[in-house]
Amino acid sequence: MTKYGRANKYGEDDSSFAVFRLHVPRANLTTSAERTGARLVNLWERNKKGGMVLQNSFIPHLPARLSRSACLRDCTALFCSAWNEYRRGKPVETLLDTPLYGKALRSLQHAFQGDEVYTVETLGAMVLLERAYTTFGNLTPGSVKGHHRAIETVLRKKPPLNFEDDLEVALAFENSNILHSASLTGSSNYISDDRWRELLTKVTLDSMAEEEMQPFGDESLYTIDLLNTLIESAHWISQLRANPHESRDLRDMASKKLRAHSTRMESMCLECTTKAFNMGSLREVPDEDSITGFRYESTTVKFAQVYASMLNFQIILCRMVYELEVIDGNAGEDEYAAYRAGCTQLWNFVPYLSRVDTIAALHMIGVILPSLEAANDIEMEYIVDECYKADEYSKRLPRDRETLLAKSILLAKSRTGRL
Repeated sequence: MTKYGRANKYGEDDSSFAVFRLHVPRANLTTSAERTGARLVNLWERNKKGGMVLQNSFIPHLPARLSRSACLRDCTALFCSAWNEYRRGKPVETLLDTPLYGKALRSLQHAFQGDEVYTVETLGAMVLLERAYTTFGNLTPGSVKGHHRAIETVLRKKPPLNFEDDLEVALAFENSNILHSASLTGSSNYISDDRWRELLTKVTLDSMAEEEMQPFGDESLYTIDLLNTLIESAHWISQLRANPHESRDLRDMASKKLRAHSTRMESMCLECTTKAFNMGSLREVPDEDSITGFRYESTTVKFAQVYASMLNFQIILCRMVYELEVIDGNAGEDEYAAYRAGCTQLWNFVPYLSRVDTIAALHMIGVILPSLEAANDIEMEYIVDECYKADEYSKRLPRDRETLLAKSILLAKSRTGRL
């Protein structure tokens, strides 16, 4: 059950979020679902101020649903086990080395073979298994793609979204990034579906009611239209790179649209930054060890992540505008300078990586890495070193620096139509 209201704020390194009254199982825990639910509640309550709040807003809605689905119960049990061992500092190579992993896989396979494939509970189980693997598992090249393809398939094929179901809404929103990435590489544009646009609007409006999100203001709804533009523009740039002389009209239209969005996004970033400084949500502190000479400090991990994502939108837009200049045969010096300035501002978050828990740091690393394309050798060495320091325990990043750089630049190119 969810209680909506003003968000609670915590200490400087903590998070804030809407208040949840979790479905707490009865004191006499007689079933496996009740015991698993109680363990999840306990872990969430003890860790809800850190990085686990990022992309996991569905977790508080899970306990009430465990009795409905064996695969959701078993995947939750696995997730709780891995999370608990992770908190205790056990070697990451062993966190999923448990019979619970095989049991969770068998439960999901059983659900896939029956009529439960497109239920909310099965989707929740799939997402928890993906989170357990990407956060706590022994990653191998390409292994995450299988999880993402399966989640994408269920999200696209399941019945229409039920906006009265808090779990379904949270699961869909927290995994919309998978659909966005797929839309960039050839799948149908999910934003063109009215159901997804309605979902993003609903969640964005709910989020803006939280005190910590106030600096972003009403302009936050604009980012929904921007997501659609980023997908369309990536395809336009890909088309123009393949046939640069094919359509002058397309180049002009794309350039005009992207420049308008870039100008608006720049204004939004400036306004949000000013509000955040005034409210104390964000501070820019001199730091002689930082490659930029400054570091950002944020009151919550959620605000830091949303703010960094906003800067990332501006970086992508600037890079797209620059690419169109290059396609047109121009040097694009001013456009590249704007792109690099955005990356430099984002690098103020690099010192942040050592000041938050590992999970929060890994989320921020995911935002920062594509900006390495703009870095010189000294900047690149500093940023990569700091990323590896933050990843020392979790070992989520490729151990080989060249592989990490190649993947980072590949991601940057995929977002801007350059593959």
